[in-house]
Amino acid sequence: MKNVFKYLANSGIVDSEEVDKLIVSAFLKINEINVQHNNLIKSYILSDKNAENFERLIAFTLLIKSEVSEFDFEQLIQLFEFVVSPSEKIINGAVYTPQNIRDYIVDESLVSYVGDIDLIKTADISCGCGGFLLTLTQKLKLLTDKSFSLLYSQHIFGVDIASYSIDRTKILLTLYAIINGEDEIGFDFNLFTGDSLIFDWRKHCETVAANGGFDIIVGNPPYVCSRNMDANTLELMKHWDVAKTGHPDLYIPFFQIGLENLNETGILGYITVNTFIKSINGRALREYFAFNNIKITLLNFGGEQVFQDRNTYTCICFLTQSNGGIDYLRLASSELRDVNLKNLLHFNYEDLNHHDGWNLVNDMQVVNFINAVEQVGVQFKDIYNTKNGIATLKNDVYKFKPVFEDEHFYYLEDNGRRYQIEIGICRDIINANKLKVVNDIDRIREKIIFPYDDHTAIIPENTMQANFPQALAYLDTKRQILSERDKGNRDYEAWYAYGRRQSMDIHAYKLFFPHICDRPTFVLCDEMDLLFYNGMAIVSDNLEDLLVIKKIMESDLFFKYISNTTKDYASGYISMSRNYLKNFGVYQLNEVQRTTLLAIDNANAFIEELYEIDHLELI
Repeated sequence: MKNVFKYLANSGIVDSEEVDKLIVSAFLKINEINVQHNNLIKSYILSDKNAENFERLIAFTLLIKSEVSEFDFEQLIQLFEFVVSPSEKIINGAVYTPQNIRDYIVDESLVSYVGDIDLIKTADISCGCGGFLLTLTQKLKLLTDKSFSLLYSQHIFGVDIASYSIDRTKILLTLYAIINGEDEIGFDFNLFTGDSLIFDWRKHCETVAANGGFDIIVGNPPYVCSRNMDANTLELMKHWDVAKTGHPDLYIPFFQIGLENLNETGILGYITVNTFIKSINGRALREYFAFNNIKITLLNFGGEQVFQDRNTYTCICFLTQSNGGIDYLRLASSELRDVNLKNLLHFNYEDLNHHDGWNLVNDMQVVNFINAVEQVGVQFKDIYNTKNGIATLKNDVYKFKPVFEDEHFYYLEDNGRRYQIEIGICRDIINANKLKVVNDIDRIREKIIFPYDDHTAIIPENTMQANFPQALAYLDTKRQILSERDKGNRDYEAWYAYGRRQSMDIHAYKLFFPHICDRPTFVLCDEMDLLFYNGMAIVSDNLEDLLVIKKIMESDLFFKYISNTTKDYASGYISMSRNYLKNFGVYQLNEVQRTTLLAIDNANAFIEELYEIDHLELI
């Protein structure tokens, strides 16, 4: 459908109803559907009396036929999701959920349902364009053989913040009824435009209130990080207990919202971001699950990217309000149908660290290994100081490789123009993510304009003008770019100040390592004033201490630990964030052990002996 998406993107149609008319008319035409009675769908049929619209429809249908052999409901859903504008996807978090994922979540939820199927109440509380509601409709039709009219009026419920999404959901469900022989004048839907952060289901739907809540809620909560939320959403987030740590993403309160809208035996089935397992902003959510003794079945896709158009890492969760604890499995999405949910590894809440993050793995031997390592010596966080690099928020403005230099200036080239930058305002800096060996430091060394004094206080503009006029003149050419940092919503101490003050004042030795990698490499640097961006560093005024931890962190034992306690990324990459390092147990060496460790080229066997870990446990 690549060219179909491209056509819609370049069509120039900005009105959502006009786009929907084109898509619906093409769907009807290609599938040869003749709508006799339904007023909703008839209102979306383009008339051949409008030549321009009809010509566009002919071109569009021909393009679809050339791209797909069958224009079915999955293609229809994808088109509806695609025409949500990119800016609104960022704000509202709309994502197309593949059919196999929807089928699995709905099937497993229905298998777990213990009530009368003829009385069931089901919902998606962030329904988007209706993919999950279509799947619920398909499954309930088979189980109850009720008319679509009854299913829509009594058993299927949905809400979304975007009115056009609710319109498209109504179109989708109506078309499905029509194509399956139920061409009614209209259907009574329980579909609402509203913000789930404040939407009161029991107030809007008496039948839901009478049922004590929903029997099943399924869905794909919105993927919106805190920096992309508007002020109103940020304020509403504060009303939810689970969103009170860190900078919570929008998906996090949807767990609490979902659970509070279930009845006592209800089932919540989500595919959602898996970061809550470890993240700081998931801390309150983890504590909420434990406090309320929520039963969670958690199928973690790790670093696999299930969604084609989103760089995100997901899991499937089934939650109920009884028999607390977590049944866990990490797997590939292709393995879902082979999983017996009764045979997962069980974790009791009292055995998990809700503050720092859950260490969930497939193998109890790995659980025992992690626990053993964390109980050795002193935890990493209590010994070592870990820093991220500087954050100017516009590195390319400040850093440069001089084309040449003289006694007073470095020379910077930008957009075909050459600028003089006073040597006295520059510092050396490296991209720590590019380090592999110590010789790389000189190879990747750059200069950075550093508008701060020896105490990292900003140099006043009049002093800049007096002492560094050339650097100030260059920065002035970037004033507009710099003003756009933080979306222009922050007042800086000076317009040329860095975006953040982090890691500007490090006067220490550094052990560099990448933030994200397949297996970390560690490079020791004895330049105490060298700045860095990207990557991470352990900093210390004791060079030998850094040599010791370098040896330990290069070991197979450390790699197994971090691989099983960190956040996963695609292609087997892992995070080396301090949040995943902090609980690593660092063996406290005596002087003899310290000398021995530093003298060994390959210290794996020695470290395994210190930690009393059999090498076979590391394979």
